[in-house]
Amino acid sequence: MRVVIAPDKFKGTLTAQEAADAMASAVRERWAEAETVVLPMADGGDGTLDALGGPTRHDTVTGPLGLPVAAAWRLDGDSAVIESAAASGLVLAGGARGNDPWGATSRGVGELLALALDAGATRIVVGMGGSAMTDGGRGALDALGARVPFPPGVIVLTDATAAFGDAARVFGPQKGADPAMVERLTARLQTDAAEWTARFGRSLDGVARTGAAGGLSGALFAAGAELVDGAAFVAAARGLDAAIAGADLVLTGEGAFDATTLEGKGPGHVLALAAGHGVPSALIAGNVAPGVGGPHVFSMTRTVGADLAWRDPVVALRAATAEALSRLDY
Repeated sequence: MRVVIAPDKFKGTLTAQEAADAMASAVRERWAEAETVVLPMADGGDGTLDALGGPTRHDTVTGPLGLPVAAAWRLDGDSAVIESAAASGLVLAGGARGNDPWGATSRGVGELLALALDAGATRIVVGMGGSAMTDGGRGALDALGARVPFPPGVIVLTDATAAFGDAARVFGPQKGADPAMVERLTARLQTDAAEWTARFGRSLDGVARTGAAGGLSGALFAAGAELVDGAAFVAAARGLDAAIAGADLVLTGEGAFDATTLEGKGPGHVLALAAGHGVPSALIAGNVAPGVGGPHVFSMTRTVGADLAWRDPVVALRAATAEALSRLDY
């Protein structure tokens, strides 16, 4: 029995690696001789840096609310990996309640990009996701100064397809913006879009993926970066497709399963690869939203209860994985 285990993070409780280890433990409890291939996933958000090799540097940059933060990133020869959440993350701002939706800035991401460029990096991967700001990327471009437009080699990973002008409407509420603030932010984004187009000669009008990280992805795109599907990029970097092709079963998971899981998130990509190879698969989530899911989607909270799921997520995930294997007749 060869089982590929490729979950994303269980946000707030487990990293992707911790989740994968817990799931692998449940597999080995059922089949002592099973071969487990552990490939933690990410899609451009939190955890992308770890999935692509982990940090090699920590530098102090401007945080989302203007205070300094120590941001981890990777510099390996002429290649760099930057995670927007490490410099401008919503968690760093204290969540939606602690955030300032109007004032939150992407400047720290720009500072990390500047460090990478100044260090001679010619291939820079920048993950979007988990951000606090909706500043249209202005903070980042201000920090980059004369370093833009970019030379070829800057790759932006997103798990969202929203266009630049929709960034506030789609993502603003989860960053603490009320309806009136969403309108203000949307108007500011329109001004930003016109400025970036005039400055760089690259239109943002209706371009998919330019609304990620509060429009940061669009600003970087206007400045010459390439926008790609984050989950597909990480999966390719980890050799996931080849691993799944030779598997008997694929397991994935994430903290919360909802309709967006299948629309660009890491676990959705894993399930699609498994289906493409005709390999059975299952997804174990911390919680499953009402009205979504299916016979191969399992919930930790339904298996062991919400209290244990939060109090001891490793035990809960092992139990839910064991339940999935039993229900799938494996």
